[in-house]
Amino acid sequence: MDARTALNAWIDKDETPHAMQRGRHGRLLQGTSPRRYRDDVLAWLAFMDKVGLDALTATPSHVKTWLDSEGGAVRARARRVSALSAFYAYCRQVGIAADNPAVAQLRGRPQDEPGLPQLSPGQMHLLRWAADRLEGSYADRDRLLMYLMLARLRSRQITELGLEDLHFEQHRLTADVWQKGGGTRLQELPDEVRDAVRNYLPVRTWKPPESHEDQGPLLLTYRGNGLDSNVTPSTILKATVVIARSCPDPDAPELPGRVTPDIVAHSPSPFALEEA
Repeated sequence: MDARTALNAWIDKDETPHAMQRGRHGRLLQGTSPRRYRDDVLAWLAFMDKVGLDALTATPSHVKTWLDSEGGAVRARARRVSALSAFYAYCRQVGIAADNPAVAQLRGRPQDEPGLPQLSPGQMHLLRWAADRLEGSYADRDRLLMYLMLARLRSRQITELGLEDLHFEQHRLTADVWQKGGGTRLQELPDEVRDAVRNYLPVRTWKPPESHEDQGPLLLTYRGNGLDSNVTPSTILKATVVIARSCPDPDAPELPGRVTPDIVAHSPSPFALEEA
């Protein structure tokens, strides 16, 4: 078995025994991890092909050279090391590699990287103003997605929300919100989000077998499937930013050139729950 065949076997959930689909720390791969790990390992294998070396006999010095050539943020470097470490753990498990060259010392220190920038309260209120002006067949869905982002949920937390995770309790809404590393945390959502959920549910495009009227992902495509956490939140945020930049109010704050879902989720929410 060569390295690319091993990669496909490790990532393919329909072919690989469930117990072998694990990451660097032994957790089962889920969510966006398989896709990101595949991309990182493919980039590594392409590098090894370019320099004419066998990836299955690589050393830590080879991995360091590749990481240095890729550059990027400390967190990106740490993710690449995690992907390679998990891949080589699988290769050792199936007997095609003797060592794991992606040693922990190559990760760097993500905690030393400067934190995400924040938008100001005025900029966040401007995004809320723009979210209320989204148009199209999925305006209610897109507005709800933006409201969840403005309530400080990250992209995957938004797309992982299912109807069964929502709890309407008298005059408030709580939700079991997905947490990185597994599990959920009960979180109260602002009244504005509760109202946006109620506006969206009558037009939610559920279609079996992926979704149903009373179960499945909260936010859906027109085919009734869940949203792609890597694509849809960024796309909707980009459309919202375009509207925000066109605000006719001369006192409206300017937005920075780069606005990402993580930056929005890291910023002070414009909703009452955060202000209380």
